[in-house]
Amino acid sequence: MKKFLRILIAILVLFLILALLLMFLSPKKMMVEESITIDAPANMVYNQVNDFKKWPTWSPWSKLDPDAVNTYSKKTSGVGAQWSWKGNEDMGEGTQKIIGVDPGKSIKTSLDFNGMPGTSFSDWTFIPEGDKTKVTWTFDGAESNFFMRPFNLIFKSTVAKSYQEGLSAIKTIVEKRAQEKIYKGFKINEVDIPEKNYIAIRQEIKMDNVQQFYSRNLPSLFGKVTAAGIEMDGMPGGLFYKWDETNGTTDMAASIPIKEAMSVAGASLETIPAGRAIQVDYYGDYDGSAQAHYAIDEYMQDYGILSNVPIVEEYVTDPTVEKDPKKWLTKITYYIAEN
Repeated sequence: MKKFLRILIAILVLFLILALLLMFLSPKKMMVEESITIDAPANMVYNQVNDFKKWPTWSPWSKLDPDAVNTYSKKTSGVGAQWSWKGNEDMGEGTQKIIGVDPGKSIKTSLDFNGMPGTSFSDWTFIPEGDKTKVTWTFDGAESNFFMRPFNLIFKSTVAKSYQEGLSAIKTIVEKRAQEKIYKGFKINEVDIPEKNYIAIRQEIKMDNVQQFYSRNLPSLFGKVTAAGIEMDGMPGGLFYKWDETNGTTDMAASIPIKEAMSVAGASLETIPAGRAIQVDYYGDYDGSAQAHYAIDEYMQDYGILSNVPIVEEYVTDPTVEKDPKKWLTKITYYIAEN
C-alpha cells in the first residue's frame, strides 16, 4: 500500500511539474495571423469588413448560433462602430469596436469577451497585388494569467481555422460580386455616353415636393419643346445637383433631353459633356428608387469612384400608358468624375 502511495505521489508531482512547465513555456497571450488572396479591388474587400452589419454574411461564428442577439450602434461602419452579441454556449457574449481605420488599407478593432479579463485586438490589412488583394487578419489576445496560459496553445489552431473559414467566405462573396456586379439586386453597368443636352427648369425645393415640381413643370417644358419644333432625345426626367437629407432639400431640374443644343424662353439649356457613367435600370414606383441609388453608391465605394453632378433620372415608361407601377422603368445615371 505504501509503495502504491509513493508511486501515486510521484505521478502527481510529475504531473504538477509538467503542468507548471507547460504554463511557464506557454505564451502570455494568443497570437494568430491568417491571409488569403482575393481577386477583387482592395476597397471592395475593405467594405465587407468595415461595416459590422455585413459580418453575419461571412463571420465564422455567426453559424454557431443563428438565433444570437446582435446589437449595433447607430453607426455601424468606421471608427466608433460597435457590435455586441449574445449567443449560446458556443458563441458566448462580447463586444467588438472599430477603433482605427485607414480607408481601403487597414482596420483595427478591439474585442471584449464577457467573463474574460482584458481587451484583445484584431487587425486587418488589405494590400493590392495587381488586380487582386492580399487580405491579412490577425488576432492579438489579451494577456492571460499564469495558470491560463496553456489555453493560448490549445485553442490557437481552433481560432486560426475559424479565421481561415471567415477569409474564405469573404473571398466567395467578394469575387462573386466583382464578377456579377449585382448590388442590392440591381445590375450595375458602366457605359460611355455622348454629350447630352436638356431643356430644363431648375430650382431648390423640398424633397417632399419633387412629384409636385414635376407635375407643374414637365408639361410646361413639353409645350415649349413642341412649340419650338425641337426634337426630343429620350423621355422626360430629372437632373439632381444636390441631395441634402439633413435639411430635406434638393437642387434639381425637371428636364427633357433634346437632340441639338437650343434655347427656349422660360427654360435653361443644360449640357452634360460626353463621358463614362454608371447606369442602373430600376423598375417600380418612383418612390422606391432609393435602393437603386444606394446600390450605385456601394459600387462606387467598392471601386473608389467619384461622381459628377448632375445625377440623371430618365422616366422611360409613360405611366399614363402603362398602369402597372411594377413595369415603370427609370434609367438612373451617375457620371464618373475624371481622376
